Amino acid sequence: MQLFMKPDYQTHVFTSTYTADVSGVCSALYELGGMSVLHDPSGCNSTYSTHDEPRWFDTDSLMYVSGLDEITAVMGDDTVLIRDVVQAAADLEPRFITLCGASIPHIIAFDYRGVAHLIEEECGIPVLPVPTDGLKSYVSGVGLAFRAWLERFANPAEYKDAPDRTINLMGVTPLDFSINDNVAVLRRTFEDAGFTVNCCMAMGDSFETLTHAYRAGCNVVVSSAGRKAAKFMKRKSGMPFVEGLPVGPEQTEAVLQAVAETLADGKDRRVWGKFENTGRFTVPEDRILVIGEEIFAHSLADAINRLPEDSRFGRTACPFWPDEDEGMPEAELITAVRGAHTVIADPLYKIIARSGAPKAFLPFPHEAYSGRIFRSEIPVFCGKAFRIDELLQRS
Repeated sequence: MQLFMKPDYQTHVFTSTYTADVSGVCSALYELGGMSVLHDPSGCNSTYSTHDEPRWFDTDSLMYVSGLDEITAVMGDDTVLIRDVVQAAADLEPRFITLCGASIPHIIAFDYRGVAHLIEEECGIPVLPVPTDGLKSYVSGVGLAFRAWLERFANPAEYKDAPDRTINLMGVTPLDFSINDNVAVLRRTFEDAGFTVNCCMAMGDSFETLTHAYRAGCNVVVSSAGRKAAKFMKRKSGMPFVEGLPVGPEQTEAVLQAVAETLADGKDRRVWGKFENTGRFTVPEDRILVIGEEIFAHSLADAINRLPEDSRFGRTACPFWPDEDEGMPEAELITAVRGAHTVIADPLYKIIARSGAPKAFLPFPHEAYSGRIFRSEIPVFCGKAFRIDELLQRS
């Protein structure tokens, strides 16, 4: 269950919650050679390592929990945390240190920036303060982590020398793309179209590569977790961005065309329709409802709507996505699910599909929602090879 802070967001009775912002921070920076310190009594670190991080057993990374106890929290004594982090850094020599935290540091008004400054003064290693609170989704955490990392390690001046037809892929973590071939296919999709992928932030690329993130003509934001970083880079250098995920042949062509146009004219673009007359929560009975991360949900819905008339089964799709701060309003979600003809969503959402509505439920697992439970069933949905019509035929 999750209690939201706004009056119109109440306890979730039927649905689960998305991965928290603290796990998003750890996931974003997992492969970059840093040390992530999660300031928390315990629990959030084990949730991250056992449910949210598929690389945990195959790839080394420095992830630590501070072990915040009651007396330390009540007295506001930060010296214990500083001492432990400095000692660990001396032993392990990470490239950088990330300091994030869950709800208790948030409640006691822990000073991330001040403590980060004190740690850096003592150990001489860059420290990134990322003020998470454990109450928001991974989208917020990934965005804050990427933005903090870019602010510290990347040089905006490099944008003026960016090579032609060079792009960055922004918002790439296993929480949205898992550890099957999605990321490799995503890169290959752009490379086969004649683009050079400067960096993939942040899977499969090194610390050194990402320090040159501004050596690209534009950012391609393939999940909403990359939006904060793309907007930050635009403010710092003027680098434009395209929001869209190449999923299926028609949507892939639309994304590739949008990227080419943005590289040519420098204008930001979103590659999906406006979904007129559907609204976010009202779904007509003949519609297909796509639930998931915002850019995925929009892109898959748009890909369905781009199908030829004879393949569309007489229905069009509209998206429904979680807010990065408040999550997903359960009451509106239930109304949308039970009003749709077909629902495409993580299998855990099936609990609210009952009494013959919707008429069809097409499971599409999402690592950030159901964790490792359905990981083996996550399809390779990036690129032209993914067949939208075959997905719909299962309904």
